Amino acid sequence: MSATLFSMEYGVILIFEWMARVILVGLIGLSIWSVQIMLERRRFFKSNIVPMEDLLSLLRSGKKQDFEKEVKKLNPAFSDSLGEITTIKERDDRDQIFKIFLQRFRNQAQQGLPVLGTLGSTTPFIGLLGTVMGIIVSFGKLSEDGGGTNAVMLSLAEALILTAVGLIVAIPAVIAFNYFNRKVKGLTEQLVTLKDSYLIYRKET
Repeated sequence: MSATLFSMEYGVILIFEWMARVILVGLIGLSIWSVQIMLERRRFFKSNIVPMEDLLSLLRSGKKQDFEKEVKKLNPAFSDSLGEITTIKERDDRDQIFKIFLQRFRNQAQQGLPVLGTLGSTTPFIGLLGTVMGIIVSFGKLSEDGGGTNAVMLSLAEALILTAVGLIVAIPAVIAFNYFNRKVKGLTEQLVTLKDSYLIYRKET
């Protein structure tokens, strides 16, 4: 009976040990995924730079064609939207069409950001779950070895590493999530300002 119970306890401990290792591998995979999203978003925003002052300067100096050429080069979709709304007389219709463009652009700019937010909020708990499993394994080894200090301490260290890895994944993900969200907000506000300025200077000329 005791041998059977010992065998069952050893099996449970072994399962927890492997689950903790699976969680560690999963956290490493999530970390790689998070970095990939950050790099991809960085490329996106780098390719959608809006030099606000330079473009407004072109409008102020009456160089409307230069403004249009520069916008076409920097953001073709924005340029097409400007070309479309200039053919419409009703202001409400222009605003509605531009809102549709902005929503499409915002959706593109926010791709991957919900994943970063989810990783930032959940990976610490995933790491903590792995740590709990690792501690269970440590106590199992303690009872199994009759107090083998080295084995228990090593097992505890491995368990705590899972919490650390969870935080290592979460902290950059939260920072990137907040940073890129601010970039989305700032960029959409700049596009609105440029659109309004373009329409005003276009009327003046």
